[in-house]
Amino acid sequence: MRSILSLLRTILLKEIPVQQPVSRLTDLDAARGLAIILVVVGHVVARGAVPLDNEWYLTLQKLIYRFHMPFFMCLAGITFALALPQLRCLREVTVFSKRRVARLLIPYLFVGLVVLVGKLIAGRFLHVDNPPAGTSDDVLRILLYPVSSVAGFLWFIYVLAAYLLAVPALFRFFGRRPLPLLLFGLLLQLVPVPMLFMLDMAVWYLPFFAGGMALWIWRSRWERMTDRATAIASALFLLALIFALPFELPKWLVGLLSIPAMLAWAQRLTGAWQSALVLVGRNSFAIYLFNTMAIGVSKGLMLTTFSWNGVNFLVYFPILVLAGTLLPMLLKRLLCVAIPAAARFL
Repeated sequence: MRSILSLLRTILLKEIPVQQPVSRLTDLDAARGLAIILVVVGHVVARGAVPLDNEWYLTLQKLIYRFHMPFFMCLAGITFALALPQLRCLREVTVFSKRRVARLLIPYLFVGLVVLVGKLIAGRFLHVDNPPAGTSDDVLRILLYPVSSVAGFLWFIYVLAAYLLAVPALFRFFGRRPLPLLLFGLLLQLVPVPMLFMLDMAVWYLPFFAGGMALWIWRSRWERMTDRATAIASALFLLALIFALPFELPKWLVGLLSIPAMLAWAQRLTGAWQSALVLVGRNSFAIYLFNTMAIGVSKGLMLTTFSWNGVNFLVYFPILVLAGTLLPMLLKRLLCVAIPAAARFL
């Protein structure tokens, strides 16, 4: 019994290593590429703007929303852990968090206000999804209730900024230990949390973010998943997708089962497929920031020519997915050339 308790204590108190990888990890970049493409596909159709006679897309969108953000948040936890430097004092923690949070919130606020102003102007000439009310409430929602604002698609950045603000400080006092944070996050699921400052979403996704950090600690166990492990993980995930909607499987369960399968698939990609996904993954932040705008503008222009209902949506769908993926990458490149300082935020 003592040996078991000692083992559990060792596992529970294991810290994130200080050593960082000497080069970028292509499998994680490819996994981010997969995740951000799922985000783009899910954003092709906005709330309340459904193309008629295309139930297949609605089913696809519902399935994607059952797992893609838990997987994305897990990847964010892995990335946070692998890049976490040794912070020796509270001042270093403050400087680290301040810089990381600024790199997230400055683009968040800039893009949020651009979307707000852009929708107010474009709404006079084109179809606009989730139009603003045109009052000061629009700005307050961006600041206080992001998910219900005109820039609701940026909520992930807001929540990630909250983690980068709080987690390094917690680690400073309790060690670089993600498993206690994961357990604490699970306990918080029992507590009602308000929507203000996205606290509800920050609490809900905390186990996935902390779980990602824990995965980094034991990366040697899964960085080269065997064929058998990949087959089992894939089968469990596919079964979850099959039964997710008919049996209303919870999002946390489908999201949890997606993680080993998606990581294994990213490891097995080779050649042009891997290169393409790595490129997309390394531009995932810019794609996250700008994909909805790219999709919205492209759709608005196309709607001036022909409807997207019925079979026409088969034309819209690939064009909007490509627009949501490639146009943000192009915009990032143009911005970094025109404004070199923008590179640190994109």
